[in-house]
Amino acid sequence: MRRRVLIFLSVAAGAWLLLTFALWLLQDRIVFPGAWRGHRPVDVSGVRTFELAGAAGPFRVAERAPERPRAVLLFFVGNGEDLASAARRAAGFARHGLLVIAPEYPGYGGSAGEPGVASLHDVALRTAEYAAGIATARGLPLVVGGISLGSFCAVRVAAEREVARLFLAAPPTNLVDAARARFWWLPIGLLLRHRFDSTAIAPQVQCPVLVVHGDADAIVPIALGERLAAAFANAEFVRVPAAGHNDLPLEPGNPVGDRIGRFLRGD
Repeated sequence: MRRRVLIFLSVAAGAWLLLTFALWLLQDRIVFPGAWRGHRPVDVSGVRTFELAGAAGPFRVAERAPERPRAVLLFFVGNGEDLASAARRAAGFARHGLLVIAPEYPGYGGSAGEPGVASLHDVALRTAEYAAGIATARGLPLVVGGISLGSFCAVRVAAEREVARLFLAAPPTNLVDAARARFWWLPIGLLLRHRFDSTAIAPQVQCPVLVVHGDADAIVPIALGERLAAAFANAEFVRVPAAGHNDLPLEPGNPVGDRIGRFLRGD
């Protein structure tokens, strides 16, 4: 009996080590599932696409400008989203009366380079420079937003330059906390290479912040969004009942979406 138990424990430990090693090798695909999938066509009416220069090479950007925008929104998409997704996000947020600029990340679609903390932050700050120029030329406020992984880019921009408002949807505190929520049985603190962290720089953000999170989010638990909101000096937290990670009502026509629009416009 004891021998069988020892054999079982040895097999279980070996399987755990093998699975842990496999996940360590594959973590780039897990953290950045939208990368390395090639081009998808952008077929969103009214959205223009162009390239900006990045440290790793050119990256693509989607832009949608309504007739009389109230603000310029620099928006960062999630980790499974490419330029086609960014174009749809731009069109959706433009319905709030915003000129929307949404970049594609390195290694995604037709954008050069590899995704990672440094390369995403490089794209974020370079796109922020472009967006700030547009805002200044039009005499409009610059606001920043991001969803899920994109929230790390949005917080980085708001921490490093002056923006009017910051909007975050389903944001993690940091990537270690988000990964631990899903892979609680792994030594995530030792395995994870991509150390995105919004909580550490949240005190540097001086503008008003709106955080929206679904209480049925199975990917980034709502407790992480609540903890991040508490780390800002001036943040409002909106709990969305029964909403998951990918079905937050961000566009106008519902109470949550309308609240987001008022915040982004500064109403």
